[in-house]
Amino acid sequence: MNSNETSSAAELGFLCCQPVATCVYLSPSEHGKLQDTCKFSWAKVFRGKKVQGEYDIKVEQADFSEVNLVAYANSTCNVDLQVIRNGTKVVRSFKPDFVLVRQHAYSMAKNEDFRNMIIGLQYAGVPSVNSLESIYNLCDKPWAFAQLINTCKKLGPDQFPLIEQTYYPNHKDMVSS
Repeated sequence: MNSNETSSAAELGFLCCQPVATCVYLSPSEHGKLQDTCKFSWAKVFRGKKVQGEYDIKVEQADFSEVNLVAYANSTCNVDLQVIRNGTKVVRSFKPDFVLVRQHAYSMAKNEDFRNMIIGLQYAGVPSVNSLESIYNLCDKPWAFAQLINTCKKLGPDQFPLIEQTYYPNHKDMVSS
């Protein structure tokens, strides 16, 4: 397919939920060291790539705070991205075929609860590199640790050691212990 035909080719929409300012990746030049960069772009990684030789890959990368979505039970999802590019607010709409989430879906910081986005993607059945179920489960650290406790019980503490922790459902119970 020549360059004039690429605009008519079918595209696969790929949504990457990742804040650009905190992108962390493993640098091949410095094996074993994490690099923090504001310039990492998944669009560049997939530029010119095709799936099964015929589908162009269109990457949209945004922070959860820039994403609005509507999910339907018939396995479709409409996404609107509201991003600022070169000082201008741009809104792009598309239907993602695949998602890569590289951002925490929940934080106790103000306006940092994006679990609703994970639920919406799951509701629409959008495939993801990292399972949406695992992303949602990791929003609650005690819940995730409870899963590790179950694994430790199955395998034994010699095979699956854990650092001992105590769970308190609220701060009042911590004082009485």
